[in-house]
Order: sequence, then structure tokens, then C-alpha cells
Amino acid sequence: MDKKSAMGHNPLEYRPLAEAKFDFIPHTESGSDAEKEKTEKETNESNKKVVSYYLEEDLINEIRKKAKEKEDSYSHFVGEILKKAIDK
Repeated sequence: MDKKSAMGHNPLEYRPLAEAKFDFIPHTESGSDAEKEKTEKETNESNKKVVSYYLEEDLINEIRKKAKEKEDSYSHFVGEILKKAIDK
């Protein structure tokens, strides 16, 4: 067989980020604040776990409707309902 040179490049040899420099991006304080807020938020949410439960479909629809009225997420609204029920 005749050896021909390949057209294009070998993606396994192509590593554009290995030698990339991002010096042109200025450091801003707002970016640092955003990182702090993100880390604080992750810390606060780290104690949450996923659970599954079975509810009647009508009840689920009613909870979703109430959550939407309050412009809240379904899971957060359910969590608030459960906290109130436990506190009473």
C-alpha cells in the first residue's frame, strides 16, 4: 500500500489548552465576589439529599400550582411545607 499524508489533523495530538495563556482577561473584583457567593451557596446546600415519596396526583398538582403562584420551585416549596408541618 502507498503511504499518503493524512488530510487535516489528529485530534489526539491537538491540545490547544495545554499551552494557552489567558493573560488578556482582566481580574475583576465582581468575579471574586461571585466565586465567594457560589462557594457559600454550595456550603449551605451541601446538607441536602434526594428523597423519593409517593403522593396522589391531585396533591402534586396543587403543590405545583401553589409554588408557581409564589414564584418558587416545587422542591423548595415542598421543603418549606414540611418544615412548617414539623414545627407545629
